[in-house]
Amino acid sequence: MNPKVRGFSLVEMLLVVVLISIIAAIAVPNLLAARRAAHEGRAIAHIRTLVDVQFLFYSSKNRFAIPDELFTGNFLGAGSFQRNAPSASGTPTSGATEVLSDGFYDYSFRYTTDSQGFTLDVDPKPPLRGRYRWFRYRIHRTTAGGTVSGSMGVILWAMPSTAPPPNSAYRPLQ
Repeated sequence: MNPKVRGFSLVEMLLVVVLISIIAAIAVPNLLAARRAAHEGRAIAHIRTLVDVQFLFYSSKNRFAIPDELFTGNFLGAGSFQRNAPSASGTPTSGATEVLSDGFYDYSFRYTTDSQGFTLDVDPKPPLRGRYRWFRYRIHRTTAGGTVSGSMGVILWAMPSTAPPPNSAYRPLQ
């Protein structure tokens, strides 16, 4: 045996473990926040996509499309959404169409009785509630004298909660 060769002492090993723990304590929350922001950003991008294809459909049919028409008319790319996804309560929001899902959020449309307006509710999946924001997009189009007019839609958001927020909780996304 060579007496000059030695291993790590217990103090040195403990110091390395403490340093790695401190670095992990700083990095893990930032990583989780970055993942949440990425999923929320993807949800906002999906809202914009769904709204854009709704307006494409509206320009040809003078009404907004139900999700089945968006899929059968190839308005939505294959693989973007899972169709007929179970919602948190097992059924879509009252008056809503089928639930679409991207794995992190559920997307459901509710239409006005004249099919000239819709509300898109974007709810986080149950395990993500309390950490992820809720989103809503609402627009109503009216026809008067053969021309289409109406309010512009806006993406609204509500803070994370375990239960669906009341309508008063939604704020415009900035």
